Amino acid sequence: MQRLLKLTLTQFRNYQRLVWQPDSPLLVLTGANGSGKTNLLEAISLLSPGRGLRAAPLAQLGRNGSTTWGISGTFEIDGCPVEIGTGAQPGAEGSRRSFLFNGRQSRSATGWEEAPSAVWITPQMDRLFNEGASGRRRFLDRLVIAVTPQHTRELAAYDRAMTQRNRLLQSRFGEQAWLAALEATMAQHAVAVAAARNDVVHLLAHYASTALGAFPAIQIHMACPISDKLLQQPALAVEDWLRTRLESLREHDRTRGRTSFGVHRSDFLLADFQSGQQAALASTGQQKALLLGIILAHARLVEDRRNAPPLLLLDEPLVHLDAGRRATLLESVRSFRTTVILTGTDAEPFADLKSHARFSTLQQGAFLPS
Repeated sequence: MQRLLKLTLTQFRNYQRLVWQPDSPLLVLTGANGSGKTNLLEAISLLSPGRGLRAAPLAQLGRNGSTTWGISGTFEIDGCPVEIGTGAQPGAEGSRRSFLFNGRQSRSATGWEEAPSAVWITPQMDRLFNEGASGRRRFLDRLVIAVTPQHTRELAAYDRAMTQRNRLLQSRFGEQAWLAALEATMAQHAVAVAAARNDVVHLLAHYASTALGAFPAIQIHMACPISDKLLQQPALAVEDWLRTRLESLREHDRTRGRTSFGVHRSDFLLADFQSGQQAALASTGQQKALLLGIILAHARLVEDRRNAPPLLLLDEPLVHLDAGRRATLLESVRSFRTTVILTGTDAEPFADLKSHARFSTLQQGAFLPS
């Protein structure tokens, strides 16, 4: 069981001060656009590893441009209370984000392997299959982190080594030994990242291969040469191959000013299992159904793997869904042993949850009296 017990916000987005103690694991938040629904979900998402559901720059998170803001949450995870905090404090070099885990300060969130896992959808993700691959990678990596928390560390280590390589290619191209060391590090972490993605995609393909109510069965697979190699060769052999590939691309990458090959350019593809229609060619409603189908399949996967599904933060989930799929989604979320938060501008579309969920209304960064 993963459950949010208390959330405190200070100078965050449109919240001056909020203390919220939800008394139900299933929550419906309603309110007009701009009332703070998405900001509340973003705050919760920032208490899990990563940059939150918007991946927003630090300077945008403070209320009215404030350089000081804070979020703290108390969760029940497997019967034990866990306290997590994050925020920004101004310093000599500008604001920096700080982290607290059960009262212990940490330099980053990458080590929060005991933190709650969380998965979300937002209205912006309705365009996930019609835009660039970076958004789909972030979405997939969020699913992987919920299953394999150490994936966060592997991604961060890969990105650090790649950033250093990019700088070295521009400033000290003759440092061949140094470049080789960075490429070896990149190869090691890239293989770990690709292996974790492969594992979750394989499992998701199994869980999503049967229809869930009105949601269609789904095909999912990676589009990544490194992932493909791992299906054919041992990890060490793939590391050697990738290290050699990066070495051969030094001059090319130096000219382009970035690393042109690696797991940071991977993608994944979704399609309707029955028709084979790719998500990129589907209607907006079909794309939303595929996206939510993957979320529901993933929740079952994580519950089987970690004994509890991730926190589900579903921002405007009913938009673009037909009546059958709305009913299936609302029926599905009733049984999850985790905190599930759904938002909308109006309570009426969530009427089927009246006897199961706590309904609350937000207005200008505050809860209205029930």
